[in-house]
Amino acid sequence: MAATTTVTQASSEDLGRLVLRLTVGILIVFHGLALATGDAGIPNNLIRWGLPPDLKWLGFVVEFGGGLAMVLGAYARLGGLLLGVFMVIAIFMAHLGLMGAQNHLFMVANNPAGNHWDHYFLETQMFYLLGGFTVALLGAGKYGLNIGGNLN
Repeated sequence: MAATTTVTQASSEDLGRLVLRLTVGILIVFHGLALATGDAGIPNNLIRWGLPPDLKWLGFVVEFGGGLAMVLGAYARLGGLLLGVFMVIAIFMAHLGLMGAQNHLFMVANNPAGNHWDHYFLETQMFYLLGGFTVALLGAGKYGLNIGGNLN
């Protein structure tokens, strides 16, 4: 009976890792594609900060490549770690008021109608930051390509 419980628990943990990887990975892949297909927000901010606009391609590589690594379960830990670190940098640069932007760290945003407070302003950024670091800590599990040794 104990062996069955251990197998079921292990399968549930691996399934949970798969759900996490797919959720974070698929969503950040779309975010990376937006960078590659003309989202002007990031390049405009880079120019405003005195950085080259082509630095957006670093964001694309981390978001698209890291997301794909998580989805496929190939170097998933590396992809999650890169995403988490990238989001820490993005939050510092764009959301803490350090580069001329407003400090959003403790801000709650209005809903689109503007008639009540709706959500934490950085919830998307925190989702990617914490999701990436969680994949980095947990790894891919058994459902995936399982390429990358300790980096998976």
